[in-house]
Amino acid sequence: MCIRDRFKARIKDGSDWSALNEATFSVGPVRDNLRITELMYHPEDTGNPLDPNAEFIELKNTGAESINLNLVRFTDGVDFTFGDLQLDPGEYVVVVKDINAFNARYPSFSGTIAGQYTGSLSNAGERITLEDAIGQTILDFGFKDGWYPITDGYGFSLNIINPSSSDVNEWEYAEYWQSSSTKGGSPGSDYSPNVAANGAIVINEVLAHTDDVVYGDWIELYNTTGSPVNIGGWFLSDDSGNLTKYEIDPADPRASVPAGGYVVFDSVNDFGNISNLAVHVPFALSELGETVYLSSGSGGELSGGFIAKEDFKASDNNVTFGRYTKSAASGYDVDFVAMSSATKGSANSGAKVGPVVISEIMYHPVGNTYAEYVELHNISGGTVTLYDPANPENTWLLIDETGGIEFYLPTGITMSAGQRILLVKNLGAFESVYGSPSVAAYQWLEGRLSNAGEKIELRKPGAPEPDGTVPYIRVDRVNYSDGRHPENFRGLPGDPWPTSADGGGDSLHRKVDTDYGNDVDNWQAGAPTPGS
Repeated sequence: MCIRDRFKARIKDGSDWSALNEATFSVGPVRDNLRITELMYHPEDTGNPLDPNAEFIELKNTGAESINLNLVRFTDGVDFTFGDLQLDPGEYVVVVKDINAFNARYPSFSGTIAGQYTGSLSNAGERITLEDAIGQTILDFGFKDGWYPITDGYGFSLNIINPSSSDVNEWEYAEYWQSSSTKGGSPGSDYSPNVAANGAIVINEVLAHTDDVVYGDWIELYNTTGSPVNIGGWFLSDDSGNLTKYEIDPADPRASVPAGGYVVFDSVNDFGNISNLAVHVPFALSELGETVYLSSGSGGELSGGFIAKEDFKASDNNVTFGRYTKSAASGYDVDFVAMSSATKGSANSGAKVGPVVISEIMYHPVGNTYAEYVELHNISGGTVTLYDPANPENTWLLIDETGGIEFYLPTGITMSAGQRILLVKNLGAFESVYGSPSVAAYQWLEGRLSNAGEKIELRKPGAPEPDGTVPYIRVDRVNYSDGRHPENFRGLPGDPWPTSADGGGDSLHRKVDTDYGNDVDNWQAGAPTPGS
């Protein structure tokens, strides 16, 4: 049943009354049936800052009766209030950033433009709140640019998969959205399904540092599904500004990736070969680290709305990077990390661990807040030099992503098989709580470990580049948390990291030093044991 309210009003100026004004709007049906169905939050980036902004938000009446949008408004993300506009069942309406820009981008659009909003949708993602005429929330959700990278500046939009869903919480999560299948999206009409389900084809393993002259660098793709997937006309690239560097020939046998199968493309014969007609711009992978992209396409253009990407850091010679799926405790998240061995064209070997690992972390000590420490353990069977023997001034590094710590170890440090050493915030503070250290200890002084959790890494120096740049290669990393961030672990009963290490007297202990470290399942809280 459609419930409408009608307001009548006059304005008095002295003894004069204005003409009678009426306002009509729907209440219940709007809240139940009006849905945001498409977001063009980051239109194609042409590189010209003077280009007008072709952003738009598409809405649909998903119900079986007409609704009136009068006084419906966006209150977060952008600002806009609808006028007296009737929306019939199944009908779409768009609100836009710039009407002239929208009309220029979509000259054949014949639907309804309700008007221009103020503000802009953030290219990084943000919250959007839509309310009805009496202030009831219709939708309140956040979107992120990382959900589907092809929607972030490549001209593709975000589309809700089931706009008629009665569960408004679905708008909050990536799995209920998809990227548009065509550039520009589909304002005013239903979306078309992607050419492949998101995640069907993944970048599974890459080799970026090699002396091999037969194949050179290579990129391995993996079909995660139980059916073949055709990737003819798709693209490989290492440049977010040009995703179409190498086009996969539809006639290439590798264009049909078998169910659960692998295909490999290399730099010598494929994406780096200037005589290969599939190469639009030749490229090779950098041993210093970069990002690899796989994008769906056809006829030499991006299409289908599918993109996958993996970034990697500097690497040792002949050490590959690949996908590593973590435990159930970590929500089966996937890290793209150095592999224990190269497995070209087959299942990954597993993550490379060691030779030195982070074995204990005291990030929130009791008694003296400066008594923080990180314990390192040599799990190998031999001596490890914590510097480049050919360039002894280039030493190992402890660093966190927030920039709080950047500690280059002193020169000349070696670790014998099984040895442990301590990296401490302040040696005096450490001794005031734990006494004299039982092993070698080195203080970093500048910076702090975050009590809320952060990402810390141990890195080693590689051979200097010709210009003198020293690449630093990740040896180990831990993304720890304080156990109080349940929003980071959707689907799990809260943040799985132990809370007793957050000022409760415990430290974080690695359970098995030879197992992968960046997984909460391999950590537990316990009494501090620095150096033992």
